[in-house]
Amino acid sequence: MSAETFLIARTDLAADQLAEALKGAFAQGEVAALLLPRGSLGENAYKALAKTIVPLAQANGTAVLVEGEPGLVRLLGADGLHVQGGVKAVKEAIAALKPDLIVGIGDIGSRDDAMHKGELDIDYILFGPLSGSISAEARALARWWAETMEIPSVLSDPQAGPSSYESEGCEFIGLPLPIAEAAQ
Repeated sequence: MSAETFLIARTDLAADQLAEALKGAFAQGEVAALLLPRGSLGENAYKALAKTIVPLAQANGTAVLVEGEPGLVRLLGADGLHVQGGVKAVKEAIAALKPDLIVGIGDIGSRDDAMHKGELDIDYILFGPLSGSISAEARALARWWAETMEIPSVLSDPQAGPSSYESEGCEFIGLPLPIAEAAQ
């Protein structure tokens, strides 16, 4: 099985630079999903960025996931919410968005954590960091999840490139926006 691409956008670029980088990435092949992390952006800056990027990605057949409060998903016209938080945050997102929109989670630290959150009617679970290098433990946890559970898994390997990643059997591989495509 070949993993689908789950791009993780860079938030250190201006909206027009990010849009150009995404166009380059879309020209290289299909992108199943795009996570638009908030990073250190303030609320208004994040909304402005999302209002530029969401329609562009969706026009290319890519589901867009944002970070923040559940109400932000509908406000921005996104396809779902990526939750980096505890069970309470996940339950609030599910209550507000399901079944119409996607709710996915990250920030998984153990098998127990993954199974507990996986029982909450989520659509995907992301293993590994959004930036930096992936640990051997996170890679092993992703492999275990992909082999034993039905909920789709994303292996986030921020330092991998399209020709060098190992999906570990996961349905999606989380890759950074190709730096070569981004005007810096």
